[in-house]
Amino acid sequence: MSMVQQAIEVSAPVHTVYEQLAAFENYPRFMTGVRQVTSIGADQTHWIMDVDGKRREFDAQIIERSPDERVSWSTMEGPLLAETITLRPMGETKTQVVAQLEADIAFLMPSDRHGQESLNRRLKADLTTFKGLVESGVLGGRPIPHSGVSTRPLSGRQHTLIPGVGTDTPSPAAVAARIRNRNAGSGPGAGWDNGAVGTARMGGHSTGTDMWGNGVINEEERG
Repeated sequence: MSMVQQAIEVSAPVHTVYEQLAAFENYPRFMTGVRQVTSIGADQTHWIMDVDGKRREFDAQIIERSPDERVSWSTMEGPLLAETITLRPMGETKTQVVAQLEADIAFLMPSDRHGQESLNRRLKADLTTFKGLVESGVLGGRPIPHSGVSTRPLSGRQHTLIPGVGTDTPSPAAVAARIRNRNAGSGPGAGWDNGAVGTARMGGHSTGTDMWGNGVINEEERG
């Protein structure tokens, strides 16, 4: 299991930045390997990703969307992929974005011998792409529904993976544990547990023959 953290400053008001991160359908535009994200409920999303040229699908739970403060999400079952993004206003026109991404490297990048380093570079590249899209005005904002999702910050230990940058928020693994514990009673066959063929809820789409056998994200590096 690996966790990486990166921070970047975006020249846009905090509310503008938050709107783009809370709208998960925007993620294919800046998160490598993600092809489509659609809402399947007030606090759940369905993801389609390209993994080594193969189509992979999974459901993710939105753990938190605190307006202008934090967005947190995690896969509901199977190999871990979770992210917590914290926003800090830097005056009226700038925002610091701190992203923590945690993943099971064996699934995320099975063919990469430098998984931790590559994951760190990938997160940095994704944030840089996001910054460019927001500052250029390519990403347009729209009201984001918050029903069904807690807007209270989750308690947890402070992380200082980046010198001088602390995030008073739990790690992605912590929020993932919450949703996984919530789903623990669903019994075997509910997901990709232990590498078994998945049948996680896909908004009506069967995934009986689609599992993360070889990873989640293994995309080309951005320049």
